[in-house]
Amino acid sequence: MLVKGLLYCSFLTGLLFLSCNNPKASRSPGFEQPVEDSGIKYAKRFSIVNTGEIALVYLFGHRKNHDTTAAYVLSKDTVGLRQRYKNYEIIKRPCQKIAALSSIYAAMFCELGESERVAAIDNIDYINNEEIIRKFERGQLKELAKTPVLDLEQAVTLGPDIIFTFGMGDGLQDVDRKLKLSGLPVAVSVDHLEESPLARAEWIKFFAAFVDRKKEADSIFKQVEENYLKILKLSTATRTKPSVFSETKFGDVWYMPGGKSYVARILRDAGAHYLWADNNDVGSLPLSFEQVYAKAKEADYWINLPLVKSKKELISYETRYGEFKAYKSGMLFNNTKHSNSKGYSIYWETGMIHPERILSDLSQIFHPELKSQINKDLYYYQPLK
Repeated sequence: MLVKGLLYCSFLTGLLFLSCNNPKASRSPGFEQPVEDSGIKYAKRFSIVNTGEIALVYLFGHRKNHDTTAAYVLSKDTVGLRQRYKNYEIIKRPCQKIAALSSIYAAMFCELGESERVAAIDNIDYINNEEIIRKFERGQLKELAKTPVLDLEQAVTLGPDIIFTFGMGDGLQDVDRKLKLSGLPVAVSVDHLEESPLARAEWIKFFAAFVDRKKEADSIFKQVEENYLKILKLSTATRTKPSVFSETKFGDVWYMPGGKSYVARILRDAGAHYLWADNNDVGSLPLSFEQVYAKAKEADYWINLPLVKSKKELISYETRYGEFKAYKSGMLFNNTKHSNSKGYSIYWETGMIHPERILSDLSQIFHPELKSQINKDLYYYQPLK
């Protein structure tokens, strides 16, 4: 389980953000032309068109282009909609029974006050949210992906109104063939293909559409945006830009976030100089220890060390870690301040929804002089001692 967790954390750190040329103007055969929704400000990978009692939700999930890969009709009354929207998934909203196959998606519904609608998750080991844990302990919540393979039989027996799952931007391969044949409606979230922290955070509006919570989502996101931009203004005005790198070696490979990745973007927003910022990759860079050491040995800060909670633990994995300046000076910070019994941090559940918390933490870490102005305790991060 620890190995799986390390892979999971390393993978999430390197999630991709691709450049988009207005994907909302794209279309695929069988779908109507999506209309711009003025309520979507940053996100490029989904669109919501509200027409009276009906909401049309479009997903733009291809990695290499931005055509519509799925579309949904959400309505309280679904009678007669099949003939009008032949290639759409027809979903009665609000959905009563939801399978959220990621701790992030489950957290979205909890944030919206709709935890009771979550009927299934992927794996309870990844969960920190107390509402979800209590439901699982009471036997009101199913695990559908305790192993890497979805328990299709249990999913079919549960019969959820919608299954939210993760995709890599391959419209043909993202959904398992057997799951497609089951007839269960599936929504493949591609929030990780967005370009910025605020674009990812805006996906709360996507999930809210399925439970008829538009006003709540708009309010939550508005507050996130305001707080993020306030901190951004402070951090980008700082004169010094301390150098920083992240992650640890996994096996013989050190997966470093690319220069166009989400991690690189939020480090820049926090007023730091990410050592691989000039790289043009959006995913993780597979590097050797020697390559990282040559570039980062004199770095000021070292962050995001998967599941590690102390300097002693870190060096037990690789004695050469002690040769980095950041190790010697104690400038190591990890996002593990609040973790469950399995070691998984709440950072992975709510960081996407609340990037302003991450930005607040990192800005104060890199620029201690901002603490009095930000005036908040560290939420996700803690120093390794």
